[in-house]
Order: sequence, then C-alpha cells, then structure tokens
Amino acid sequence: MFAAGLGGITHPVLSDYHPKGQVSSAYGIYNDASGMSRRAAFVIDKEGIVRFSKVYSAGLPDVEELLAELDKLG
Repeated sequence: MFAAGLGGITHPVLSDYHPKGQVSSAYGIYNDASGMSRRAAFVIDKEGIVRFSKVYSAGLPDVEELLAELDKLG
C-alpha cells in the first residue's frame, strides 16, 4: 500500500484507484494516453483548499517535506 511507504504520516491519504483517474484528472495529473497518473502529493486543508502540491518525477514523496507542510495546517 502506498501510504505504508510514508512512515510518520497519520493524516488521511487518498490513492486514486477506482474509478481510474477520477481524482487525478480533477487535479490535472492524469495522463489519458498512458492511462496513468503522475506521482504527486497534495495537502488539502479542512476547508478543501489546496495548501501544497508537488509532482514527483520518480519515487515516493519526501516524508519530512510532507510532515512540515501538514504541520503548517496546525
């Protein structure tokens, strides 16, 4: 599971599995040609406002970076 690789993150984590690409399409990171989403992380506050977003070329997001962004939410 993707979230298992993000040790230390206790906030809810969404993986866009089915229907395929629905969420990633809404965030502009779904590639229709390949049928895959780019690897990305978004931090969204309780009001639904995106407070942080980053697209990664490969690998997992930096956990320390994500934790720092989550800490900013209070």
